[in-house]
Amino acid sequence: MRVVLRNNAIFVQGGSKTLEEPWMEEFFDHHIHSTLFLDNGVLVLNNEGSAEQKEEFLDTLSDRYTTANELSNPFYRRSLRKCRSAAVRIEIPYRKAEKVDVELFAFGPNRVKLTFLTENRWIMRYLKQQLSSLVTSYTSNQIYIDVSSIAAKARLEKALNRREVLHYVINYNYDEAFMSKLYGNYKGWGHSNDEVDRMIRYHAIFDLPVGSKLEDLKKRYRQLAKRYHPDRVNTKSPEIINKYTEKFKLLQEAYGALQAVS
Repeated sequence: MRVVLRNNAIFVQGGSKTLEEPWMEEFFDHHIHSTLFLDNGVLVLNNEGSAEQKEEFLDTLSDRYTTANELSNPFYRRSLRKCRSAAVRIEIPYRKAEKVDVELFAFGPNRVKLTFLTENRWIMRYLKQQLSSLVTSYTSNQIYIDVSSIAAKARLEKALNRREVLHYVINYNYDEAFMSKLYGNYKGWGHSNDEVDRMIRYHAIFDLPVGSKLEDLKKRYRQLAKRYHPDRVNTKSPEIINKYTEKFKLLQEAYGALQAVS
């Protein structure tokens, strides 16, 4: 484990098991609503309401770090406590991504159940945090959410659109009637996992919820097509031109697909 104080933040670089230590998990459970989940770690923002737990965490962090590196504990403890209002970033080194299977079942237009087919406490934490305002109940491997409003469905879609967290790849599996139960029947659109994923991803490109009106889709497409048209950057570097070209192609692909089912 390595601890660095930099840019008013505490950086902790540890092994792949760092997040699984009980004292580390307890810290995150107290700060779950102040935590940002990254592809390669987590960032915990300062939370004045959990100052006591923060100090306990910093003391334990100091003990572990100084013991492992044979350093002066009092010096490091004082140094870390001076930074108790700083954000804490835990970075996990690169490792082969592990797949986490999550099954989604729609009871109807207002209620969805997420079942973890692969046990993973961190992805469970991530989804509970992302969907916190929607969660009605949960067990060790299931989360029940209320999606009775358009805003709630949009929040679910935003969470489902992200697949890589903490070197885990989330694989969502949908029951075959998921789309028709939750949104109504989309004629000409399939209901396989890949097709549902594509539907959610295409809407996310336009920052619109699934089921948006065609008029809203057209308006958003015109805005983004104008913003990302390659002609706007034809005097820039090849890398920037390629970036805009790929974005523009993706906008056209998504727009064409969503037009066909709207």
